[in-house]
Order: sequence, then structure tokens, then C-alpha cells
Amino acid sequence: MSFDRYVAICQPLHYAAIMKQQLCSYLVGAGWVIGFTLSSYHLVLLSKLTFCGPNKIQHFFCDNSPLFKLSCSDTSLLWKADSVLLSFVVLGSLCLILVSYVCIFHCILHMPSASGRKKAFATCSSHLTALAIAYGSCIVLYARPSEEVSLETNTVVALLNTV
Repeated sequence: MSFDRYVAICQPLHYAAIMKQQLCSYLVGAGWVIGFTLSSYHLVLLSKLTFCGPNKIQHFFCDNSPLFKLSCSDTSLLWKADSVLLSFVVLGSLCLILVSYVCIFHCILHMPSASGRKKAFATCSSHLTALAIAYGSCIVLYARPSEEVSLETNTVVALLNTV
């Protein structure tokens, strides 16, 4: 989405030539392949957990933290691997988006007309708001070791992320 915004604002006359159906399909396909690959790795790690005792999760969906807390296995390696993997995914994609928006803001600030700047900022504001909510909650949930964080806090942040 940020690439689409970049092309629409910084290269509006080339938009149709750049954002063709084939490029959009490649971008969506790459997102799905990366997502499934990383999810498969994550599922392999989760499948090695053993559980004993009560198998009721005090959460509204089956997230990593509640699963790790229910497990009888040693989860220290899983906490670290999960934190590194998710930090890479969340922070890596956030960096790509931020680079795109830095280029967009540079382009906007060099626009000659005030109405053009206003329209460009309005185009980006809804996307930036959604990004702030989604990435903010993801960083709080996943990009830090959450062994010490209570499940109640995790549940509230996960609800914000889900909504």
C-alpha cells in the first residue's frame, strides 16, 4: 500500500505504467509466500510443545503467549526464536514502509501548490493512522520478550490489534 501511495503521489503520470496488474500480482504473491513460509516455521516450533494440566487459554484467541504459558516444555528457546522472528517481520516491513513515506513526504514538501500538499497529506493520513494502530499493537505484542507481561495486558493489546 505504501508503494502504491508513493507512486500515486511522487510519480502520478507514471502510475498506470508502473502499477500494472502483473506487478500487483507479484507483490500480493510475495506477501503470501513470505507469510506462509514464516508461519510454517512458526508452526513447526509450536508443534514441539507438550502440554499438561488445564488446557484452557485465558485469551480470546490462541496466541503465542498463552500457549507458551500453558506448556510444560522449556519455552525459553521458543520465546527467543519467536521474538527474533516476529521482530524481523514486523520491524523489517515497518522499515520498508517508513522509507516509502519518507520519500513521499520529501515529494510532498517540494510540491509548489498548497492545495496539492493538502490533498497528498489527506491521501496518506488514513493509511498512516491504520499503520500506527496496527504496528503499534504488533510491536507491543510481539517485538519484545513477553514472558514477564501479564495475559490481561496481552489480551487488551491483542483486542486492539484484532479490531
